[in-house]
Amino acid sequence: MPTSEDFDAYHRESLPARLAGEWGAVAGRGASGLSPLAIRLPDRRAYTYVPGASGVTILPGDDSAKTVLEIDEALWCGLRDSMETASGLILFQKAKVVLGAVGDLLNWEPVLRVLYEELPLYEPGGPLLGGDGREIDPTRSFYPDDDPERMADFLRTTGYILVREVLSSGEAAQILKGAEALRGSAREGEPTSWWGDHQDGRRLPTRVLNGGLDPQIRSLPIDPRLLRIVSLSDFDLEATDTDIIHILFKQSGMLSDGKTDNPWHRDCGLGLHKVMCPIMNGSLFLRPATRETGELRFLPGSWKTAGCSLADDGFELGVGIEAQPGDFALHYGDGLHAGPPPTAKEGPFRVSVVFEYGPLGRRPEEGQETYDLQMHDIDTGMIR
Repeated sequence: MPTSEDFDAYHRESLPARLAGEWGAVAGRGASGLSPLAIRLPDRRAYTYVPGASGVTILPGDDSAKTVLEIDEALWCGLRDSMETASGLILFQKAKVVLGAVGDLLNWEPVLRVLYEELPLYEPGGPLLGGDGREIDPTRSFYPDDDPERMADFLRTTGYILVREVLSSGEAAQILKGAEALRGSAREGEPTSWWGDHQDGRRLPTRVLNGGLDPQIRSLPIDPRLLRIVSLSDFDLEATDTDIIHILFKQSGMLSDGKTDNPWHRDCGLGLHKVMCPIMNGSLFLRPATRETGELRFLPGSWKTAGCSLADDGFELGVGIEAQPGDFALHYGDGLHAGPPPTAKEGPFRVSVVFEYGPLGRRPEEGQETYDLQMHDIDTGMIR
């Protein structure tokens, strides 16, 4: 939890006290099978997190560590206080692993959230109980005129919702024309598009970030039909006022980067959770989203948890969203979700407009826009 304690006081007093209680057992379950991790400052002060049979022990120094993260104290405070993440620190080269492998550090990510934020671990496949105590079917979808209380309960429980036929197929087709025009005008090297390598040697744009230049797309985040679905949230949220609106173009056969085929992740997984969340991302589908064309998958109920380490290269976990043009999906950014590559070799593939909703009065630079721009010249393959 947020605190003003320095590096030594926190590791000598506060964290051991927390580990002596129920959170120690929770952290121990999450750290089972992990090797000891040390966090070390440039002046060599360090503490090692050692997994044990019943919890995690904090030892001074780093002699027993198998993985060592070297980081300055201000950034460590950000890691502790939900402004930084292990993934973001490595990707943006703010800190470095000086012993062991980056993957070993990343496997500690959910355990660090247990330790620092007192969040429960996520258990894939666990029962999902709605407000009435009944189990919820995480695969169901809704229509705009369905019972809003039932829809809100589903969103609250799972962390996502799919609403069908929010826009007509004709409207979706018109928006698709604008999206394709923006892709056609994209130029590699400019920060308004992301590109990747195709197996046939081509460089292809996989996302354009300047969707707001198209008036019809710019108006989508505040469309009353979409805001009605956003209002199902328990939080007061509003559309982020920015021209940076993503349009995602799925494509089979992508070999590297492109940032359109995504592993299991959180939208605040590179940092800024403290100021970004609660954030919700909306996806308006302009072409069908299926396993073959490029689906969107969720781990139901993970948005209120510390997450978990996942080995799911085949994307078999969770729930896949199958959507048609005009359908709208909404999810909390802190929930674990993924965008697997299409399984079909030939398209057309999924196209969707993605935009965000955040707390009232939040500035654009406190949202995803900040590291969207930072990621322009960064290969995210090492994190995947």
